[in-house]
Amino acid sequence: MKSERIKSSIDVISLLAMAAGLFGMIFCFPFLWSALLEDLVGAGFPFVGGAILFGCGLISLTMNNKK
Repeated sequence: MKSERIKSSIDVISLLAMAAGLFGMIFCFPFLWSALLEDLVGAGFPFVGGAILFGCGLISLTMNNKK
């Protein structure tokens, strides 16, 4: 009983991490097409951070649901 509650809460946290990473990548994506170097640097780092957050959430979700 207790492990099922922990497993479902880890699933929710993983999905929230993936959603936050996806939102960060989508939010920064238009700025990656700018001709200004400041926009590229300012959008590049959060885009990479969002990709890392999405990837870690996906790995966590996969490892938690492994049988």
